[in-house]
Amino acid sequence: ENTHLVSGQKVYIPLASTANRQGRVVGDNLAGISSRFKGVLGTAVLKVLNFNIARTGLGELQARELGYDVETVVNSTHDRTHYYPGHDNLLIKLVVDKSTRRLLGAQAVGGGEAVKRIDVAATVLYFGGTVDDLAGVDLGYAPPFSTPIDPVQHTANTLRNKLSGLAKTIGARDLKARMDAGEDLVLLDVRMPAQFNAKHIEDERVMLVPLNELRQRIGEVPRDKEIVILCAMGTRAWEAQRILEGAGYTRVRFLEGGLQAWPYEME
Repeated sequence: ENTHLVSGQKVYIPLASTANRQGRVVGDNLAGISSRFKGVLGTAVLKVLNFNIARTGLGELQARELGYDVETVVNSTHDRTHYYPGHDNLLIKLVVDKSTRRLLGAQAVGGGEAVKRIDVAATVLYFGGTVDDLAGVDLGYAPPFSTPIDPVQHTANTLRNKLSGLAKTIGARDLKARMDAGEDLVLLDVRMPAQFNAKHIEDERVMLVPLNELRQRIGEVPRDKEIVILCAMGTRAWEAQRILEGAGYTRVRFLEGGLQAWPYEME
């Protein structure tokens, strides 16, 4: 049994890392040195085939069950600069308390370096930090190791944009439910035609307007319907959201995490 440092609850999380750190505390006290084990965050890592999986703190459902006013974000990113050999993809999710902006938890999965990012989040959690603290930590950068803004900080910045109302998103599960319910949406795919032809959501509500053509073709995008913007990882869709809003569109959101975070069938 341990005390969870975020929830304050007693938890059963038997890990070798915890046991060894507790052993140090036991040894200190046997030697007459006053030492105390404060608790755990449930930080855990796993490798399954080519996927690296990591988590710390509370998951979204755990946080909601504990009564937190939760906001989350899912971000698709690379673990290193895209031009550096060997880079791979990551999905990172952050969970925060909306009213205080306090970080509550983080999860990551992908072929890229997930553990480093979760360890950074665990450090911020340990000290009771906010999403703004996470975005401000001075982390190392060189192309073999990271992107100029580290992936976990890029995720934090996306969540900060979401909390401020700048980034308006919809999650994959919610979008799929609304599509299945037959809602009258426009699914605006802003990728290049070659990317679209390789794989896309097969639906009569999908229209393709590449981002580099959007300003010139903006009149083709209906103003009387809700627009959900799609791209590979979410970055171009976010830019398209800002372009449309600048042109007076008011019902615009983008798919959080892009199509990399879309777990459903595509053609």
